[in-house]
Amino acid sequence: MLLWPSQISVTTFHPKSLRAGVLNSVRMGETGKRRNFAIWLGLLLTLLGPLSSGLVFIGFPAEPIPWIGLALPTIGVVFVLIGLWRAFARSEIYRGKIAGSIVAVLSLLLLAASVAFFRAVRHIPPQSAGTPKVGQQVADFTLPDSNGHPVSLMQLFSASASNPTPKAVLLVFYRGYW
Repeated sequence: MLLWPSQISVTTFHPKSLRAGVLNSVRMGETGKRRNFAIWLGLLLTLLGPLSSGLVFIGFPAEPIPWIGLALPTIGVVFVLIGLWRAFARSEIYRGKIAGSIVAVLSLLLLAASVAFFRAVRHIPPQSAGTPKVGQQVADFTLPDSNGHPVSLMQLFSASASNPTPKAVLLVFYRGYW
C-alpha cells in the first residue's frame, strides 16, 4: 500500500501528559470526582494521637507524649475540616460528603477525648521526694495483714519453724488518690 504525504498524520507524544492522565484516572472515582485524601489523612492523624501514648514502651521520653497526643488530633481535625470544606464547597470536583461528615464527628470526639486525657495527666501529683527508689533499703514499719493482725517488715525477714529465712521481700507501692 502506498501512502501519500497528505494521508500521513503525526501525533506528538509527551511523557508528562501521559503521567498526568494516569494520575487523574487514579484520583478519579467512578463518578469522575477526585478522592478527598485530606479527610482520610486527618482521620489517620487523629487516630495516631491516642496511640502516641504507646511511644513510652519503645523508649521515647515520656514528658512530650501528652503534647504529641494533643497536637496530632488537633492537626488531624484541621485536615478533616479542610477535606469537609472541599467536599461541600467544591462538590463537583471532590467527593466525600457523607464519609467526611462521619469522619468529622469521629475526629471531634477523639480530639475531645485527647483534651480530657491531657487535662487529667496534668492533675496527677508529682512523685514525693520521700518515695523509696528501687533497691533502696526501707525503714521498719508495721501494717495489718488480711486478718487484721499487725505484721512488721522485720517479722517478714525473720525465720520461723515452718519458713526458712527469706532472701527478699517485695514491696509494691500504689499511688492512689483515696
